[in-house]
Amino acid sequence: MKLKLRKSVMEKIGQVITNKTLTSFVIVLLLLLWLNQEVVRGNLDAWDETFIRWVRHFCQPGLLEFARFSYISGEAEIVIFFVLGSLSFLFWKRYLKEAQVLAISSLGILILTDKFLKPLFDRIRPAPGLIDVQGNSYPSGHISGNFMLYLYISYLISFKFPKLTVYFYSISIILICFMGWASLYLQVHWATDIIAGFCVGYLAFTLSIFLLKTIDTKYRNF
Repeated sequence: MKLKLRKSVMEKIGQVITNKTLTSFVIVLLLLLWLNQEVVRGNLDAWDETFIRWVRHFCQPGLLEFARFSYISGEAEIVIFFVLGSLSFLFWKRYLKEAQVLAISSLGILILTDKFLKPLFDRIRPAPGLIDVQGNSYPSGHISGNFMLYLYISYLISFKFPKLTVYFYSISIILICFMGWASLYLQVHWATDIIAGFCVGYLAFTLSIFLLKTIDTKYRNF
């Protein structure tokens, strides 16, 4: 009797979490679609210009170095080592399904942002930037890729250590916020690029967890 009651409670909790995840997914998707439309029409250009002019008032040598460090830490050349290290650890610990989803998600979001979304919107970066960055700006690949990656790793750690959930998610969000701030401070992205990057990253993370729960039943109630 107690076992059935406990199972019923866990199923209800899992359903509530699933409903909340679906709701947040839809809200973020709608926000991204609206943002895409406004960016294409140029309705947010004036706001972006005003915001980046405001950011330029805070240029300081010490902040510049910190911004460079935060931005470079999210570069693909750096992140690839983090991804490979995570994959190696997961394979070593026999977390093969988790590793598969990480590999698929990392490659998928890279292709989505760099090969599809950026060429599609073909948006020019702010000029002049404080560092030399090439390519289109919308959405921010820095934010989308790293946000998805950090959240996914936080999810896996939280599953193993539930009491640390808040800490790891908080650290991940803070690090990505620093990265977003650095992109604005260095004037290599518009604010709307950053917001769109967060949206794409969150959507990719949600789909990654959906895939993980589909192929590994132990995650379905988490």
